[in-house]
Amino acid sequence: MSWEPCLNDNCKEHRWEKVDAGYCPRQVGEKGELSKTAKREPRKRKAVRTRLEGKGSEKTMETLETQISDLRSQLDRAAQIMVAKDNDLERLDKEKEKLQQAYNRCKQRMRQIGGMLWKEGV
Repeated sequence: MSWEPCLNDNCKEHRWEKVDAGYCPRQVGEKGELSKTAKREPRKRKAVRTRLEGKGSEKTMETLETQISDLRSQLDRAAQIMVAKDNDLERLDKEKEKLQQAYNRCKQRMRQIGGMLWKEGV
């Protein structure tokens, strides 16, 4: 199906076909110029497309295997970092718990002292 019978300028399904054809989004009505964003976006899409179709873009199996190996190394490193961060969070939670307990003891002691002072009339 073509975008031409679609009259909805906000239609997500046909948006790129309309922009590429120079139909929308318009700044002012049907005869107005394309918006700056619409002028920029098709160029971005074409740049990506032509880069992939360009000369020398075919990857050898060796290059792909090297890239896969590099990605696996990056994933392993990311996993190690996540484990380290998780351990840090666990340690900080324990420290927070200890501090909360110490705070509660101090608060309780201050109330006791305040009660004693009140009874003494100070």
